[in-house]
Amino acid sequence: MGVLHGLLVAGVIGLIAVAPCFVCVLLMSGGEVVPQGWERVRRMLPRRARARLDERKRRRQAREPRTKWRIGRAPREGDEVKDPSRLVGPPIEQVAGDLRRLNRLRESVATRSRVWFVAVQEAYDEGLHTACAQLDIEQHLDEVSGIDLELERLRVEGELQRAGLVLRREIGSGNSV
Repeated sequence: MGVLHGLLVAGVIGLIAVAPCFVCVLLMSGGEVVPQGWERVRRMLPRRARARLDERKRRRQAREPRTKWRIGRAPREGDEVKDPSRLVGPPIEQVAGDLRRLNRLRESVATRSRVWFVAVQEAYDEGLHTACAQLDIEQHLDEVSGIDLELERLRVEGELQRAGLVLRREIGSGNSV
């Protein structure tokens, strides 16, 4: 009885030790594993169930047309706009709000977990990239890493603030972009 109990305890401890690694691998390769797994499960379903799933997917896609933003410099006064219906990107006010929110997250919630920090940092960098594209500011966030990335991020933040984008909301400040 003692041997079985010892084996059970060793198995549980081994499972506890391996489970975080397994979850991490699933998260890192989730973009590849989940669709493949879903496709395997879908193939095992009866033909009628697959047809029903396909029909639901077609209806959902027809109901929710996806808008793809084309990033580019927003037209300025005096610019000739060739196609006014062309989407340039999300409004700069929305981008600025997202950057302020992500900046607050970088300083508070994201410091609790490395995974959160990396996710918030990547989203913040993507927001900086979008804002730079709309305001026609040169940036090299994709080309550098490490301390150079931190320095480039600071330089880009300064350029955006110089262009009038408020990245950090001060207490008692007025409404700005």
